[in-house]
Amino acid sequence: MLQYKRPSTYLIGLSLVLFCLGFVMAYYVYTTVSNLKYDAKIINETGTIRGSIQRVTKLVLSDSPESPYVIFNDINGLFDHFISEGGGNRHSGVREAVYHGIVELREKWNILETLLVEFRQTPSRRLELEIVAESEVCWFAADSVVFAAQSATEWKVGEFNHFYRILILNALTAILVIVHVVLYVRKKLEFESSHDSVTDLLNRRAYDSMIRSEIARSTRYSSKLSLILFDVDKFKHINDTRGHGAGDRVLVELAQEIKSTVRETDLVFRTGGDEFAVVCPETEISGAFQLAEKIRKTIELQSATDWIACTVSLGVAEYQSGISPKEFYHQADQALYAAKNGGRNRVETWN
Repeated sequence: MLQYKRPSTYLIGLSLVLFCLGFVMAYYVYTTVSNLKYDAKIINETGTIRGSIQRVTKLVLSDSPESPYVIFNDINGLFDHFISEGGGNRHSGVREAVYHGIVELREKWNILETLLVEFRQTPSRRLELEIVAESEVCWFAADSVVFAAQSATEWKVGEFNHFYRILILNALTAILVIVHVVLYVRKKLEFESSHDSVTDLLNRRAYDSMIRSEIARSTRYSSKLSLILFDVDKFKHINDTRGHGAGDRVLVELAQEIKSTVRETDLVFRTGGDEFAVVCPETEISGAFQLAEKIRKTIELQSATDWIACTVSLGVAEYQSGISPKEFYHQADQALYAAKNGGRNRVETWN
């Protein structure tokens, strides 16, 4: 029978997946928000370049006394800063999308700047017309750069929808983990309520339930059913002289020997203390007696070589039609006491 004493590999795997998805989601949100902030800075810089070009052109053509060279320096500083970082930046694809446009705009700005400086020194109608024409080229190029930056950012905002996909996947995984935890806890509680905590054998509560089912099946199909009860001879002496830890060790090793000795169809129980029961479906009393004798010899041999020396006394009874589960148990118990009174380390049948 499956034991639910530790979380299954499936549950551990789901928990790891949930953790990894949570980490990926947190990292994705962090990097996306950081990139969007960086992209906003790029859009602001390109917009500043466009606005500054328009402003300085109007300033020079209007023959304003205000010096345009401060604006020249600001524009050139923005160009130098942007181009020095290159187009392949780790933060985002927005810089890469506008980099070549910025380089082309810089070339056009250099031409316009030269004309503006020359016009500032020696104004002429020819220079004015050239400035107007070249400024329109720069403005168009600047608009294209700003539009490219905005388009790239909008595309990245659309990519942020991946976050919701990861969130949904994370939620589904969390639901699977919760469902599995609930099933695991329920199975674990069911196991603990029907099994002995020391030996992992079925307990007395399970015996009371299953013996009724076996009696009903035996009655329905007119099949044989036998019961073996046994306990450890002088078990109190083992506890008193060797300690309760040694007593528990005897019970655990005895349970292992019983499970390896009985048939797959037999049901093994620890009914209390050092008392055990084996329910033998479709087995008459002679067959149950042989199995009980096999158990007795196995424990006697193993305890003499591998663990604390002990023996067991066993009582065997065959179910008689019409008797209650309590009477059936009492018959096997009477046979067990007969084995005890007969000198221990023996098998007796109920007569």
